[in-house]
Amino acid sequence: MDFAIEINKLSFHYKDGTKALRNISLHIERGTKVAILGPNGSGKTTLLLHLNGIHQVQQGELTVLAQRVGKGREKWLRSQVGMVFQDPDDQLFSATVWDDVAFGPINQGLRGEELKKRVSGALKQVKMEAYSQKAPYHLSYGQKKRVAIAGVLAMQPEIIVLDEPAAFLDPAAKQSLFQLLDELNSQGKTIVMATHDVDLAARWADRVFLLHSGQILAEGKPSLLTNQQVVVQADLELPTVSQIFVPFPELCQPTVPVTVAEAQEIIRKLSGLKGKHLGS
Repeated sequence: MDFAIEINKLSFHYKDGTKALRNISLHIERGTKVAILGPNGSGKTTLLLHLNGIHQVQQGELTVLAQRVGKGREKWLRSQVGMVFQDPDDQLFSATVWDDVAFGPINQGLRGEELKKRVSGALKQVKMEAYSQKAPYHLSYGQKKRVAIAGVLAMQPEIIVLDEPAAFLDPAAKQSLFQLLDELNSQGKTIVMATHDVDLAARWADRVFLLHSGQILAEGKPSLLTNQQVVVQADLELPTVSQIFVPFPELCQPTVPVTVAEAQEIIRKLSGLKGKHLGS
């Protein structure tokens, strides 16, 4: 199997003694969409910061794109794994959008026409080319998120990791962001996000990992999120759709729906409207 990320018995503690990760092992296949779920303080951000080389491996092993990661490999790792922080203001600091997106490629040694091509292409991908000369602080929050992603795309990484990407976005901006992430995934990018939003993970991810107190509690397909015992143990909640159907197991054998589309299909069957749209 072709893995983008392999983690074996990874542990990490902060200088104050806080144990953020405890003996974590997980494998992420290339070209997949993965959600790492957990409540605040579960270790999600700490784990992501390892994937981009911001945190060094203290104990255990991290392998990215078949290359063992260790001290001295940070530059290579950041060229392969682009990270989008939860707050885009932590990532945007230049006078213009163009300068911000160009920062990474310049550090990679790009100049001249190749640099212009890289930056213009990244801005086009996120539909922000018309804003290239604007100051980032004049942008909306959703637009800032797109510019932060463009800065990552301009470095042409194989893997993109995002920390709570939907935080503080309105519904339209959220939909636009995830359309972009799906487009990037269709181009072969591996997308990894940390979130506590079970509804988002249920409808978007190929695979989910449940993290709690720095440990992996469970992993599997999004249908895992209908396992009430596991979800409660992770200090999360069932997806909204699943909450509606769990009290009525006789309606949804053999599995509880996890997405709106799955729930609609059950209702169609129960209504004798299979293959038709409700309300038509």
